[in-house]
Amino acid sequence: MMARWYAARTKPRQESLAVTHLERQQFEVYAPQISIERFRNKRITVDREPLFPGYVLIKFALVDSAWRAINSTRGVISLLTFGEFGIPTPMPHGEVESIQAREKSGQLFISEIKRVRRGDKVKLKFGPAADAIGKVIFTRGERIELLLNLLGRQTRVKAPLHAVEVVEQRHQIQPSRPVR
Repeated sequence: MMARWYAARTKPRQESLAVTHLERQQFEVYAPQISIERFRNKRITVDREPLFPGYVLIKFALVDSAWRAINSTRGVISLLTFGEFGIPTPMPHGEVESIQAREKSGQLFISEIKRVRRGDKVKLKFGPAADAIGKVIFTRGERIELLLNLLGRQTRVKAPLHAVEVVEQRHQIQPSRPVR
Protein backbone atom coordinates (compact mmCIF):
# COMPACT_ATOMS: atom_id res chain seq x y z
CA MET A 1 0.00 0.00 0.00
CA MET A 2 1.26 3.49 -0.91
CA ALA A 3 2.18 5.98 1.84
CA ARG A 4 0.01 9.12 1.98
CA TRP A 5 -0.12 12.21 4.22
CA TYR A 6 -2.72 12.27 7.01
CA ALA A 7 -3.51 14.90 9.65
CA ALA A 8 -3.48 14.13 13.36
CA ARG A 9 -4.96 16.30 16.11
CA THR A 10 -2.57 16.97 18.97
CA LYS A 11 -3.09 17.96 22.55
CA PRO A 12 -3.00 21.75 23.04
CA ARG A 13 0.50 23.15 22.49
CA GLN A 14 2.01 19.68 22.26
CA GLU A 15 2.80 19.56 18.55
CA SER A 16 6.56 19.25 19.17
CA LEU A 17 6.04 16.44 21.72
CA ALA A 18 3.90 14.56 19.20
CA VAL A 19 6.51 15.09 16.45
CA THR A 20 9.30 13.77 18.69
CA HIS A 21 7.41 10.62 19.68
CA LEU A 22 6.14 9.93 16.16
CA GLU A 23 9.66 10.28 14.73
CA ARG A 24 10.92 7.80 17.34
CA GLN A 25 8.44 5.34 15.84
CA GLN A 26 10.00 5.93 12.37
CA PHE A 27 7.06 7.93 10.96
CA GLU A 28 7.71 10.81 8.54
CA VAL A 29 6.19 13.82 10.32
CA TYR A 30 5.73 17.42 9.24
CA ALA A 31 4.53 20.30 11.41
CA PRO A 32 4.52 23.39 9.15
CA GLN A 33 5.69 26.62 10.76
CA ILE A 34 4.87 30.21 9.86
CA SER A 35 7.15 33.16 10.62
CA ILE A 36 5.42 36.13 12.26
CA GLU A 37 7.09 39.53 12.50
CA ARG A 38 5.92 41.59 15.49
CA PHE A 39 6.97 44.18 18.05
CA ARG A 40 8.08 42.74 21.37
CA ASN A 41 9.80 44.76 24.09
CA LYS A 42 10.37 47.71 21.74
CA ARG A 43 12.11 45.47 19.21
CA ILE A 44 11.07 43.74 16.04
CA THR A 45 11.15 39.96 16.48
CA VAL A 46 10.35 37.11 14.12
CA ASP A 47 8.63 34.21 15.88
CA ARG A 48 7.95 30.79 14.39
CA GLU A 49 4.57 29.32 15.22
CA PRO A 50 2.57 26.33 13.97
CA LEU A 51 0.74 27.02 10.71
CA PHE A 52 -2.00 24.64 11.88
CA PRO A 53 -2.03 24.87 15.69
CA GLY A 54 -3.10 21.58 17.22
CA TYR A 55 -2.27 19.46 14.15
CA VAL A 56 0.68 17.59 12.66
CA LEU A 57 0.93 15.82 9.31
CA ILE A 58 2.11 12.21 9.14
CA LYS A 59 3.07 10.16 6.08
CA PHE A 60 2.33 6.43 6.29
CA ALA A 61 0.61 3.54 4.56
CA LEU A 62 -2.89 3.06 5.94
CA VAL A 63 -2.73 -0.24 7.84
CA ASP A 64 -4.37 -0.90 11.21
CA SER A 65 -1.08 -1.30 13.10
CA ALA A 66 0.25 2.13 11.99
CA TRP A 67 -3.07 3.80 12.60
CA ARG A 68 -3.36 2.40 16.13
CA ALA A 69 0.27 3.28 16.95
CA ILE A 70 -0.30 6.92 15.95
CA ASN A 71 -3.50 7.26 17.99
CA SER A 72 -1.69 5.97 21.11
CA THR A 73 1.35 8.26 20.74
CA ARG A 74 2.11 10.82 23.45
CA GLY A 75 0.88 14.27 22.43
CA VAL A 76 -1.54 12.92 19.80
CA ILE A 77 -5.30 12.89 20.36
CA SER A 78 -6.20 11.03 17.16
CA LEU A 79 -5.95 10.94 13.39
CA LEU A 80 -8.58 13.00 11.59
CA THR A 81 -11.35 10.77 10.36
CA PHE A 82 -14.44 11.36 8.27
CA GLY A 83 -17.54 9.31 7.63
CA GLU A 84 -19.43 6.84 9.74
CA PHE A 85 -16.65 4.22 9.79
CA GLY A 86 -14.01 6.57 11.22
CA ILE A 87 -11.33 5.79 8.63
CA PRO A 88 -8.55 8.40 8.34
CA THR A 89 -8.81 10.47 5.19
CA PRO A 90 -5.58 11.33 3.34
CA MET A 91 -4.61 14.86 2.38
CA PRO A 92 -5.08 15.72 -1.33
CA HIS A 93 -2.12 14.70 -3.53
CA GLY A 94 0.55 17.40 -3.69
CA GLU A 95 -0.96 19.59 -0.95
CA VAL A 96 1.66 18.86 1.73
CA GLU A 97 4.50 19.09 -0.78
CA SER A 98 3.16 22.51 -1.83
CA ILE A 99 3.15 23.71 1.78
CA GLN A 100 6.68 22.37 2.30
CA ALA A 101 7.92 24.22 -0.79
CA ARG A 102 6.30 27.48 0.32
CA GLU A 103 7.81 27.17 3.81
CA LYS A 104 11.25 26.38 2.41
CA SER A 105 11.14 29.40 0.06
CA GLY A 106 10.11 31.76 2.90
CA GLN A 107 6.58 32.40 1.63
CA LEU A 108 4.99 31.41 4.95
CA PHE A 109 5.57 34.82 6.53
CA ILE A 110 3.25 37.50 7.88
CA SER A 111 3.92 40.80 9.56
CA GLU A 112 1.81 42.20 12.36
CA ILE A 113 3.70 45.47 12.08
CA LYS A 114 1.90 48.32 10.38
CA ARG A 115 4.12 50.10 7.92
CA VAL A 116 3.44 53.75 8.64
CA ARG A 117 5.96 56.31 7.40
CA ARG A 118 6.52 59.98 7.88
CA GLY A 119 4.21 61.93 5.59
CA ASP A 120 1.44 59.29 5.44
CA LYS A 121 -2.12 60.44 6.08
CA VAL A 122 -3.81 58.41 8.82
CA LYS A 123 -7.20 58.33 10.51
CA LEU A 124 -7.63 57.81 14.24
CA LYS A 125 -9.87 54.79 14.86
CA PHE A 126 -11.00 55.63 18.40
CA GLY A 127 -10.57 58.07 21.26
CA PRO A 128 -11.66 61.71 21.65
CA ALA A 129 -10.44 62.59 18.15
CA ALA A 130 -11.87 59.48 16.44
CA ASP A 131 -12.21 59.77 12.65
CA ALA A 132 -9.86 62.78 12.55
CA ILE A 133 -7.33 62.64 9.74
CA GLY A 134 -3.76 63.71 10.35
CA LYS A 135 -0.30 63.59 8.85
CA VAL A 136 2.42 61.43 10.42
CA ILE A 137 5.43 63.46 11.49
CA PHE A 138 7.30 60.88 13.58
CA THR A 139 7.24 57.12 14.17
CA ARG A 140 9.04 55.10 16.81
CA GLY A 141 8.30 51.48 17.54
CA GLU A 142 4.62 51.14 18.35
CA ARG A 143 3.99 54.87 18.78
CA ILE A 144 3.51 57.65 16.28
CA GLU A 145 3.20 61.40 16.41
CA LEU A 146 0.91 63.19 13.99
CA LEU A 147 -0.42 66.62 13.17
CA LEU A 148 -4.19 66.96 13.45
CA ASN A 149 -6.29 69.93 12.48
CA LEU A 150 -8.33 70.44 15.67
CA LEU A 151 -10.41 73.54 16.37
CA GLY A 152 -8.90 75.34 13.41
CA ARG A 153 -5.26 74.85 14.30
CA GLN A 154 -2.52 72.25 13.86
CA THR A 155 -2.08 70.15 16.99
CA ARG A 156 0.60 67.52 17.71
CA VAL A 157 -0.90 64.26 18.94
CA LYS A 158 0.85 61.08 20.10
CA ALA A 159 -0.96 57.79 19.60
CA PRO A 160 -0.28 54.06 19.64
CA LEU A 161 0.19 52.52 16.22
CA HIS A 162 -2.86 50.26 16.61
CA ALA A 163 -5.08 53.35 17.01
CA VAL A 164 -4.62 54.52 13.42
CA GLU A 165 -5.30 53.27 9.93
CA VAL A 166 -3.49 54.51 6.84
CA VAL A 167 -5.72 56.58 4.56
CA GLU A 168 -3.08 57.62 2.02
CA GLN A 169 0.57 56.68 1.77
CA ARG A 170 3.07 59.35 0.89
CA HIS A 171 4.72 57.24 -1.81
CA GLN A 172 2.66 54.46 -3.23
CA ILE A 173 4.76 51.76 -4.81
CA GLN A 174 3.51 50.71 -8.23
CA PRO A 175 4.36 47.20 -9.44
CA SER A 176 6.68 47.18 -12.45
CA ARG A 177 4.70 44.37 -14.09
CA PRO A 178 1.19 43.03 -13.67
CA VAL A 179 0.66 40.89 -10.57
CA ARG A 180 -0.70 37.41 -11.30
